[in-house]
Amino acid sequence: MLRKWMGMVLPAFLIFFVNATAVFATEETKRVWQDESIYYLIVDRFYNGDLSNDFTVNTKDKLSYHGGDFQGVRQKLDYIQTMGFTTIRLGVIFDQRAYSRSGADTKDFYHPEEHYGTLNEFKQLVKEAHKREIKVMIDFPLTISPKHPWVKDPEKQNRFIIEDGNESNQENNQSVTSPKLNMNDPETAQYVSKVAKWWLQETKIDGYFFSQVDQIPEAFWSGLIKKIKSENKDLYIVGELSEKASVNLRDYKNIGFTSLLVPSTTLKLRESFKTPNHSLTKLVQDVGKIESSYLIKSTDGPSFSRFTNDIVAANQFPGDRWEPSLTYLFTTPGVPMIDYGSEIAITGDDPMMDFRADPDLIEFIEKLGRARNHYLSLTRGDFTLLYENEGMAVYTRSYKNETAFIALNNTSEKQEVLIPTDKLGSKKQLIGLVNNDLIKEQNGNYPLSINGEESEIYIVRDDHGLNMLNVIVIIAIPIVFLILYFYIWKRGKNNG
Repeated sequence: MLRKWMGMVLPAFLIFFVNATAVFATEETKRVWQDESIYYLIVDRFYNGDLSNDFTVNTKDKLSYHGGDFQGVRQKLDYIQTMGFTTIRLGVIFDQRAYSRSGADTKDFYHPEEHYGTLNEFKQLVKEAHKREIKVMIDFPLTISPKHPWVKDPEKQNRFIIEDGNESNQENNQSVTSPKLNMNDPETAQYVSKVAKWWLQETKIDGYFFSQVDQIPEAFWSGLIKKIKSENKDLYIVGELSEKASVNLRDYKNIGFTSLLVPSTTLKLRESFKTPNHSLTKLVQDVGKIESSYLIKSTDGPSFSRFTNDIVAANQFPGDRWEPSLTYLFTTPGVPMIDYGSEIAITGDDPMMDFRADPDLIEFIEKLGRARNHYLSLTRGDFTLLYENEGMAVYTRSYKNETAFIALNNTSEKQEVLIPTDKLGSKKQLIGLVNNDLIKEQNGNYPLSINGEESEIYIVRDDHGLNMLNVIVIIAIPIVFLILYFYIWKRGKNNG
């Protein structure tokens, strides 16, 4: 009994005192978009929480439903929160004729997909997410099923367009062209606005994700965003550009989009991190631009295969390649978005999530998430590149009186770098948040030693010499531990 108690109490006890010696958190403030980190999941492929809606489920067929549902997402909210994510992006949840990740087979915009659960179950999911201060964003497709009632209605032919290049769905191994909603038609535009407002009013979601926004008239977006933001002025409106879109970020920002996902940026990230020893110069040059804080950063997306697939194809170990890429996503300007399963280096085309996988990468993401949520410099800070040489990058993020110092080794070899004091100031100490490193000034420099394919996030603090708080804690730990030990021993003796 005593041993059991000690096994439960001692770890919690030590964590408490370690946290007591940590650097102070930045001031509490209202969250803004730059503070978010997004976990993107496809409801059907995440977790099966309710077996009663498993009709027509076939996990062996990638084009069939796999059983995931709203109840499953709800049951895994703590899992998502523990990793530090602050926003969940749900793939299309509208009622579909057949399974489609993109929503290409949407038949009813006012009802959730029956394989996922009821509207009330979705409302409960949103409510439980909000209790954990997690925002919920849903994908809003602008395509309909080829068998949607409008397609056969002669009076509704102006509501949609069938053209080459539309998103496609797969049915019976055949490509099915999905009609694209015609946003030049006033009635269609009004319909979409009504649907979007209805979901906001009914479910209290926090945002929408729209794909291929560059293919829709600007006038439609201006009107839609104005109408739906009248329901919630802090609503997140995220747009994804098509691969060949000409990017003018300021134009989209002026229209009212909160953020953009740009495929060309994703491609650069994948190329830079799928193998080691790639220079990060182009990436850090781009990230220094003011518009970069407006972007969502991701190594995955519907236009690409899983990033892990690329890593494996390049004969690399996924964990080693994911760590520097994740560090970059979480510590440079912009909002990181991680696809479900990335935390276990999942492969394949949207398979069912495996919650029994190796937790090493999950633990790494937890550390990144805690750091990002704790220090505003990592979300809002100015970006300054201090050093870059063929994949070894050192940069800072500074916000008010707080500075984060990031050392990212995207090479296969251990790197030794000296950062002169004129870059950070003298008499500083760098406190590591990932591997618990501690670096102090030596001979006018801060010496960094980072293993290959590893990274570290430091918080810069003045070096005042001996830290009295640490001394007090070091003395207090054995005293309090002995008291606790005696209490448990005495209790065990009395019970015996």
